[in-house]
Amino acid sequence: MKEQLYILILLFIYRLLWGYFMYRFVRVAIIPVLLHYPDKNAGGSGIGRLLYYIEGQFSLSTDPAVQRWLWTLLGLAALRLLLSPFIRAGLLHELHQERKGERGLFFFPGMKIYGLPILLFSLVEWLLTLLPLYWIAPKMYGLLLPSFLDYTILLKLIPYILTWLVYIFLIRLVLLYIQFGYTSGTGMFSSLLICLRVIIPAVGISIVLGAAGLLLLLVCGLTGIFYPGLPALLIRQISPFPATLFKMWGIAAQYHLWKSKAFPQ
Repeated sequence: MKEQLYILILLFIYRLLWGYFMYRFVRVAIIPVLLHYPDKNAGGSGIGRLLYYIEGQFSLSTDPAVQRWLWTLLGLAALRLLLSPFIRAGLLHELHQERKGERGLFFFPGMKIYGLPILLFSLVEWLLTLLPLYWIAPKMYGLLLPSFLDYTILLKLIPYILTWLVYIFLIRLVLLYIQFGYTSGTGMFSSLLICLRVIIPAVGISIVLGAAGLLLLLVCGLTGIFYPGLPALLIRQISPFPATLFKMWGIAAQYHLWKSKAFPQ
């Protein structure tokens, strides 16, 4: 990670700016809507919550302000999705050059060389991610409708969501190893076989670093609840740095696991 310190700083600034824009979006567009929710503890009724839901559905198709905010959110999400493959391409190129013993700033050349191919890999990943929704989305939607009157119905969604998340995790892991093979020139199929051979330690790496990320998220949440104000603000502003570190660390750890099989000493 020492050779990628400048990438870590760049991505920290990127995530910091992204977090600021999302904060502004939530404060201006989301919070005013949530303040009108007829919560049960505030004297709201089940009929009131149902009417709130119907009004929201109606506003999605008729209110220009709501549609403007939705298009803004969609545009920001699309921009984030398009930038992520190019960032990963630059990081992979940096790791390959480090393996070869080269020294220099290879992040931006990697974005130029492998950005579009990695974007194609990402399109495949998104397609495979959304594919199961064709079968599970109708079942989940059927449970969401009555949940506005009875929140306990939402517990029935947990098996569907967990299964989908495990599926997404495996798809991303397999495609990451295939990208290692493509960008290194060793071949995608050989990297797929390596992924299957090291699937247990690869999953273990993801779990350990994922747990660290969840712990960081928990610290941010608990600080906001028990120490609101300046301490929560400082931790929230600093949190993108370790979050980015864990994500880069995860990719680098998977890369070195792949390298130990693709280029055995």
